[in-house]
Amino acid sequence: MSDATRTPPPSSRLDERPDEEPRADLASWAPPPPEAVTRSTPPVELPLPVLVRVEQALKAPDAERAEAAARLNEVLAELASGGGERQVADTLHRLLAGGKLEGLVDAEGRSCRAVAVEALLSLGFPYALEVEPEDLHHLRSNVSARAHQRRGPLDFGPGVMATVFLGGAAAQVLEELFHPSRAPGTLTLQVGLGVLALLALLLAPPRTPVYRVGMALMALVSGFSLLVALGNWGVQGGLWVGVAGVVAALLAAFRES
Repeated sequence: MSDATRTPPPSSRLDERPDEEPRADLASWAPPPPEAVTRSTPPVELPLPVLVRVEQALKAPDAERAEAAARLNEVLAELASGGGERQVADTLHRLLAGGKLEGLVDAEGRSCRAVAVEALLSLGFPYALEVEPEDLHHLRSNVSARAHQRRGPLDFGPGVMATVFLGGAAAQVLEELFHPSRAPGTLTLQVGLGVLALLALLLAPPRTPVYRVGMALMALVSGFSLLVALGNWGVQGGLWVGVAGVVAALLAAFRES
């Protein structure tokens, strides 16, 4: 076969045209520095445990939802004590605004929404000022409902204690009007100490040192008044104040238990 009829081999530089020059404006790609990736990526370590617990509580069966809500409440309570207040506040705001906490209540009656509001309030200024009014109303309603559920059959509330003792003090005043005592200063001291003990019982919640001091003072004053009134010790005692104080001290003990 002659060289004229032989097919020339394909050229390996077909993609290059003789009239075009290589483009020098194309640069090779390089990955961005690690600092840029870190700054542009939001931190996900903080919300992740909370979001996992939320999903577990929402997908849990009805029989296990209270237990799942209790675990979520533990995470929410620990969230506010781990630092990073701005990130924690943003996470709590997203949970409250998203409505994912609605209907999640543990076995003790604590709603996850109320626990999230408490965690947000515990962050202090200025994050506590960011709480929505409806969330605060839900927190108060939840606290009141739990207090009503914990109230025993003999817990009549602080108003009954005040009514009993003030009723006894009023009866003592009426008795003094019709039968004046020989030592009115002693009765005044007994009533004054009883009123002081009553104020401590009304202002302080149960199981606090102030409440227990008020309960002990009420019991001591009323017991002394009864002993003096029923005994022949030559000292004036208030019978009605003593009886009312003993009843008030018993009611305070029932609230303490």
